[in-house]
Amino acid sequence: MTGSRIVLVQGAWGSSASWTPVADRLRVLGHQVFVPSLTGLGERAHLFSGAINLDTHVGDVSGLIEAEGLEEFHLVGHSYGGMVVTGVADRFSSRIRSLIYLDAFLPSDGQSALDLLGPEIALANLALAGEHGGVAVPPPARHSARVPEHLRHYMAGRSPQPFATMVQKVRLTGACHAIARRLYVSATIDQAAIFAGIYARLSTDPGWKAIEVASGHMLQLEMPDDIARIIHDFIG
Repeated sequence: MTGSRIVLVQGAWGSSASWTPVADRLRVLGHQVFVPSLTGLGERAHLFSGAINLDTHVGDVSGLIEAEGLEEFHLVGHSYGGMVVTGVADRFSSRIRSLIYLDAFLPSDGQSALDLLGPEIALANLALAGEHGGVAVPPPARHSARVPEHLRHYMAGRSPQPFATMVQKVRLTGACHAIARRLYVSATIDQAAIFAGIYARLSTDPGWKAIEVASGHMLQLEMPDDIARIIHDFIG
């Protein structure tokens, strides 16, 4: 089936442009693709504020859904975008046909990104935020090495991540659990413990389809053809 509506949500530090190679391929396959920008990041870095939190980004995506009048769509989140799409899915569960996480956080009610990362990484991020006035965490140097040279410019515009987005706990009613079609895609190269753990748990959960791909964390830039095909096949 072609012609589906797909919403793609970026990860931390990045911009909506990180989805461009995948979005282009999905459009060629006949889908209508929406890539909301998150406040304070990428092309909206000029709007940075220490007040930007997880609710701000959930609101960004929710606003696009309402403005575009999306009634039936598929929702995809990468990395930190998993925090965002979980919050969005809880608001729009009746409209979402499938939910896809690409090497992404999968929080339960009352959890923040730092809660999921564990105390050691949380303290490291806290220290980095402290060096930037307590309001932002600078982008890490890792992740770009495996991105093909001709796509590496999509990594160039990375911005400091508003720290409150990592600290704020998501609040869920549980409505998101009503979405029947759910996919988790885990990257296997230099696999982070947080995402490996989520994959291990979901791989035995009958309510999920969980797959592994031979990629680093920036899988939508490292292997855009494969990621577009995975999304297309799953929502078909």
